[in-house]
Formats: sequence, structure tokens, C-alpha cells
Amino acid sequence: MERETLEIERAKWLPFFDSVSESLRGKAADISLVSPTEYQHQSRVWQLHGLTYDPYDDALIVSCQQQEHVIASPTTIRVAKCGHEIEAVEVTKAHNEREIIRFVDPVLLMPV
Repeated sequence: MERETLEIERAKWLPFFDSVSESLRGKAADISLVSPTEYQHQSRVWQLHGLTYDPYDDALIVSCQQQEHVIASPTTIRVAKCGHEIEAVEVTKAHNEREIIRFVDPVLLMPV
């Protein structure tokens, strides 16, 4: 399948994340921080409960089992997808700082 990146219009952030949040539940979310001068991988891998955009606080909220991760004042949001599956969400903030949320299915370990 072909991979593509789509920019989501600001007016559609709330309905978009409301519609895809349930399908992302249970995936592992790996969050990376990227600034124009350096790449900072924080290796935050959490079990995802969902994503939502809060227009009142102007924040994308990544709700995970352990805690919430808040991305304040996003300027653009892009989604990387392959077919009908979302692989990642890239959020650009002020000063061209970005946060990239990658989604993977958790791998169950079999007893040895």
C-alpha cells in the first residue's frame, strides 16, 4: 500500500480526532520531540486510550494509560497513513518545534 501524509485543517481537528480515537485505543504511542536545532527522542511509549483536540485550551491531548501528554498551541497537524491505518501524527508548534506520535500494535510475549 502507498504511504501518504495529509494535513488536517484546523477546523477539522476536533471531529477528526473524535472519529479516529477509538480505533487507536490499545496501540502503543511513542512520542518524539523535534526542534529546528536538535532531535530529542524521549522514548515515551505508552498504551494509548485516545487522542482529542480541546479547542478551548487549544491543545491536542494524548490520553494514555499512565498519564496524559498535552501538546499546547499546535499550528499544524499532519497525519501519516498507509491505506486506512494511521501510522503517525506530526504536530508543529511555535518556532518550528514538532512532536511526532508514532503508533504501533503492542507485541505480546509468549511464555518460554
